[in-house]
Amino acid sequence: MAKKATPREEEKDLENLQSALSSTESFIEKNQKVLTIVLCAILLVIAIWLLVDNLYIAPKEEKANELIVTSQTYFQNGDYEKAVNGDSVFGGFVALNKEYGFTKSGKLAAAYAGLSFYKMGNYDQALEYLAKFNGKDDVLKYTVLGTMGDCYAQKGDAKKAIDYFLKASKSDNILVAPVYKVKAGIAYESLGEYGKALDLYNEVKADATPAQRGIPEVDDIDKYITSASIKNGK
Repeated sequence: MAKKATPREEEKDLENLQSALSSTESFIEKNQKVLTIVLCAILLVIAIWLLVDNLYIAPKEEKANELIVTSQTYFQNGDYEKAVNGDSVFGGFVALNKEYGFTKSGKLAAAYAGLSFYKMGNYDQALEYLAKFNGKDDVLKYTVLGTMGDCYAQKGDAKKAIDYFLKASKSDNILVAPVYKVKAGIAYESLGEYGKALDLYNEVKADATPAQRGIPEVDDIDKYITSASIKNGK
């Protein structure tokens, strides 16, 4: 049971509280001018930000949202050249990222530009634009990382490819993670590290679910395991 404070202790606590309040009041009185300036500065920054957001950023965001649709259509139709460079009417993903890179659509354009360049076989340019993307969408984020791995694999740098494939395999999406685990395994095999490849293949098999049916990397996982086991001498 807590000990009840005596009248003297309660009186002392009250005195301490009053003293603290008095000190605070004294500080405010002495520094009222400085505090007023600081408060006005904060309010001014907030006002400027709201003004910039409403008069500049918001319209730019809306315009970028309109422009990206055309390039996305070209991308979906497999016309990657027009997707990145645009046509006689609309600029492509590259121009969109350059002019509206601070907007959500402008940042998304960087990812699409990178994916388009990869499809076109321009791996260095693909890496340049993929590296610009820092969005939070799980599937796109890890697809970008995985495609960077694909670029390095195509450039013959298996070690860097593995780094990116393993990062991409951290996705919570069960349709994305196994694909990049298998790709990392294949890259390990190219380096003769069959044991590490087997570890990844076995993880994919252990985690496989009916929802993953139709994913070649999952459907054929036993083939990957058998092949790597033979190469590994097991």
